[in-house]
Amino acid sequence: MLLIDRYAYINKLKKFNPMAKFIFAIAALFVAIGFNNIYINFIIFIIMVLLTTVVARIPSKNYFEIYLLPLFFLFISILTIIISRSNDDIFLYSLKIGNSFFGVKGESLVEAVILIFRVLACLSSTFFIALTTPINYLIKVFKKLKLPSVIIELIILIYRFIFVFLEESKEIIFAQEMRFGYMGIKNTYRSIGLLMKSLFIRVLLKYEDMIDSLDTKLYNGDFKIG
Repeated sequence: MLLIDRYAYINKLKKFNPMAKFIFAIAALFVAIGFNNIYINFIIFIIMVLLTTVVARIPSKNYFEIYLLPLFFLFISILTIIISRSNDDIFLYSLKIGNSFFGVKGESLVEAVILIFRVLACLSSTFFIALTTPINYLIKVFKKLKLPSVIIELIILIYRFIFVFLEESKEIIFAQEMRFGYMGIKNTYRSIGLLMKSLFIRVLLKYEDMIDSLDTKLYNGDFKIG
């Protein structure tokens, strides 16, 4: 089970009204996106962090570890914003390479700081709903909001196949490691290629098994969600 999914089922806010949590998180998300105010976004971030770690009792260490991957991509995005090129030295901080200057402008720094706080506010809002509300509760919320059935079915299938993909990849990697498949660069590349090939085939087989299972249950194109 994914760490996020596990905490969604054991946190202290699990049984709290899912519709209220969803509306609260979505409202915070829209405010974070709609306003360029650093202070508002910082307040949203702090509130969501406290609700998730203090009220819902999600361990702080694991909670902030979840931020590592999105923050990595944020860091790359920030670099493209703050670093500019010019033929003249018009930067606060610059480095001359050949006939060009690469540096950081004051307005770029301001834009970067605004973006950082906006992203943190959005991430904390998203993680709040993901870490405190199980998927079956969210499906009920979507049905109450009259979300089209096809979208709900896609959410269910995507959610299901995330676990299929992770389970299959874990088994294949374990088998490869037992055969020293990742010893050396050459073996590593070969093992990764075999992993991709095997994953594609095994996930397709799982999909076919699921189709057969649905057919035996007289599936008519509509998931019966309570």
